[in-house]
Amino acid sequence: MKLTVIGDVHGKAKQYQKIVRRLPEGQPSVQVGDMGVGFPGVGLHKMPEHHRWFRGNHDNPEKCRNTTNYLGDWGFLPEWSLFWLSGAFSIDREWRTVNVDWWPDEQLGHEELGRATDAYIAAKPRYVLSHEAPQQVGAILLAEQIGPYFAAKAGCVQSRTAQALQSMFEFHKPEEWVFGHYHINKSFDLKGTK
Repeated sequence: MKLTVIGDVHGKAKQYQKIVRRLPEGQPSVQVGDMGVGFPGVGLHKMPEHHRWFRGNHDNPEKCRNTTNYLGDWGFLPEWSLFWLSGAFSIDREWRTVNVDWWPDEQLGHEELGRATDAYIAAKPRYVLSHEAPQQVGAILLAEQIGPYFAAKAGCVQSRTAQALQSMFEFHKPEEWVFGHYHINKSFDLKGTK
């Protein structure tokens, strides 16, 4: 079955839900983080269960876990051979307000990332969805971009989330890996992974 993957929403929940409603009947979708849950005025209506999402760095982790259609912080769906991992590092956190528009647990902790890595290695998924990218992939993307926004994004490549994803990638290379966070629409192959 075809799966639609939707990138960063950043609080535009109405537009996101319009996209979901336009999908063919029964076609599943996964949104890969930065829905904007927790920001003032951002809310999601109940959707059919086959439309799921997980959090990025611009989502309140606690509210996400208590919101309908939240897929969870990480996991594996064997029926699709799909692994996912949430969270990322915010380059702009020093300009944000703690627990209002930035959350200290925006990234999973070291222990949780370790458990997720173990599950990934055991599953050897065909497909991966994440908000952040593996270190090497983030570096490749950013090397081709110009401007202060992309220069600042270089800090993301050193995050513990990017490091954990890089470790996963080194253990097992899936067929495809899709992520958000960088706001770049690009496709390329790296060591056999699209």
